[in-house]
Amino acid sequence: MRGFFTSSLSASGQHGRVHPFKLVIGGLLLLGMVIFGSGATHTLMNIRQHNTLLEQRTYETPWSFMQLRQEMGRFLDAVRLLHADAIGKDELALRYDILWSRLPILLSGQFRDTLSDRPDLWLLIRQLDTRVRGLEQQVADLQPGSPDYRFILVELTPYLEPLSRTVTASMHSNARFYAQYDQAYRKLGKQLYIQIVCLFITLLLLLLLLFRELRRYWVQQLRDPLTGLPNRFALQRRIAPMIEQKIPFSVTVLELKDFTEHHHRFGFEVVDRLFQAFSLRLQQSLQPHEFIALPWQERVVVVARGVVSLEEVRAQLSRFRQALTDKISIDTYDFYMTPIMGVVLYPADADNLVDLLARGELALELCRREQLPYVFFDPSLLKEMSRRQQLARDLPAALDSNSLSLQLQPLIEWPGGHCRGLQALVNWHHPGFGIISTAELMRVTEQYQLSERLFMWLLQQISRQLPAWQVLGDPSLFVSLTVPPALFRIGLEQTIVPVLQQHWLSADALVLDINEGLVKQDTRETLAVMKGLRAAGIRMALTEFGSGCSAWGTLSQLPISWLKLDATFCSGIEREGEPRRQLGTLFALARVLRQPLICCGVEHTTELGVLEGMGQPLLVQGDAVGEVLSAVEVGGWLKHRQPQ
Repeated sequence: MRGFFTSSLSASGQHGRVHPFKLVIGGLLLLGMVIFGSGATHTLMNIRQHNTLLEQRTYETPWSFMQLRQEMGRFLDAVRLLHADAIGKDELALRYDILWSRLPILLSGQFRDTLSDRPDLWLLIRQLDTRVRGLEQQVADLQPGSPDYRFILVELTPYLEPLSRTVTASMHSNARFYAQYDQAYRKLGKQLYIQIVCLFITLLLLLLLLFRELRRYWVQQLRDPLTGLPNRFALQRRIAPMIEQKIPFSVTVLELKDFTEHHHRFGFEVVDRLFQAFSLRLQQSLQPHEFIALPWQERVVVVARGVVSLEEVRAQLSRFRQALTDKISIDTYDFYMTPIMGVVLYPADADNLVDLLARGELALELCRREQLPYVFFDPSLLKEMSRRQQLARDLPAALDSNSLSLQLQPLIEWPGGHCRGLQALVNWHHPGFGIISTAELMRVTEQYQLSERLFMWLLQQISRQLPAWQVLGDPSLFVSLTVPPALFRIGLEQTIVPVLQQHWLSADALVLDINEGLVKQDTRETLAVMKGLRAAGIRMALTEFGSGCSAWGTLSQLPISWLKLDATFCSGIEREGEPRRQLGTLFALARVLRQPLICCGVEHTTELGVLEGMGQPLLVQGDAVGEVLSAVEVGGWLKHRQPQ
């Protein structure tokens, strides 16, 4: 029964669906209220009809006949008194008028309906009315001592006895009617009592059901529908008293690592169940002084009352990681749940809930970016956030005024030494923060939705200057440009090709660098985007090859022209050891995939010798073959470039 009055749990684990029996019982209770209410109304109408009939039987008919009998007796007495010269003619005329006025009342439509079952009585009233009206002249001419008074007495006296009997009979009939009425009234009263009691019972049950539903919905307003965890409102209700009482506590923001990638790879249903398991395990690992909530869609917050020392917080974080260690299987997929965590302390780091959550989110972002297991909030993070916000506000104006500096680094064919391409880079000399590197500029543009504007600015700058560089160097010279994640979508070639055509460039003059992390998110969409680019004639290079993000089967299907190694794979290869063996493995894999390589970060000539010894043509990028050049320096460098 308890489960009936609580919210039901759907197949997906979400709360909030109304129990079907509740709908049925609510409908039945509402129908019962209508039935009992209609019955009570009908009973009240019957009681009203009985009361109307009682008034007619008790007051109207018997009283009218009684009054007629009395007025007739008074008139006849007045006739005798006039004969004896005891009263005047005016008083006799008054009595006659009163008697004459009583008869039309009994002959009205109302009494006609009442006397419809007594035709003899109705005939008596009509005869008496005729007699009274016929005596009008005799009454007017009657004089004291005149023998004409006997005519009046003879005309009306015979009607006194029938009227007396009628009054007596009406009284006896009313007595029987009262007995019947009392019985019927009691029956109707009992029926009305039962109907009203049933009406109030159904109303009470319906109100109880509605109250429980309202209470359930109120509770749901404080719960996340997927996991059942308290939401942001419940978190605020829990934290507000502790802030008012100045009780120290810690706030830990947790997120499941690679959660977004899991969404793209396995679908929402599997990932929702994974997140339910993630929340449940965290909830089961809590201690009495800890409170868990879900203020955001994909991030869990744990508040620990009184836990503010670093040793206690680290022990708490270790407990969370231990609770999530065991493997979980969902639809034949095995998952190992790895959390990333950001920690903020009250009152050391913030004094209100909004700032606590914002700074916890900032620590979590750093944790995610730096691939750390957890990060404690530090005031320097707040300064960094403020710095990035200012950069994002100033960047649109810098793009409009061409205040950014375009830089390029040669891509050299090795062995041979011919410059085959240029890697586009950009930096910004901010008036307040100095030189902003390409990597930081990319992070800012991605975070504040400015990456598309920066990409289009770079594409315009490159397309305007590349024809002159091709004349000075190789006509097949290309420029390599990194595609931001926000721009990697179907129809990208429709944005790029018009810009190239505007400057009379062929599509193969541009090579797009695509991060391997983009490829693994949604293979089907990735293939569609890359096939569209390849069909337009734009070549692509897959960056960060060897990081292990993509399956080999997927890589073999991608329409790419190069595999680009990260600079870390070319560091330390001048000596025998693990770095050189790893590099040899990547070269072997590239041969299997039948794709040429681009090696980045080559800083020393000894590293060039090792790469040449791999026995495979490739492109090399680094200070050993060509330093980073400004846009104005590229023309002169290409003009004087001689193969080494």
